[in-house]
Amino acid sequence: MNKKKQEPQNEIVCDCTGTTKEKILSLIEQNADLDRISSATGACTGCGSCDVVIENLIIEHGKVT
Repeated sequence: MNKKKQEPQNEIVCDCTGTTKEKILSLIEQNADLDRISSATGACTGCGSCDVVIENLIIEHGKVT
């Protein structure tokens, strides 16, 4: 099986909704918190396995005020 590695921005973060890292980072740039990201994408509303990943992206890429 020849699987191509996905580009980091196209990486699926939420398998339940197909939400990509690119979409999440775009929302973080707009100062979205976990609740807003969840509302906008449906992420974190299924199995819950992406919660920690998204929280870490917010910490890594969020704007510090």
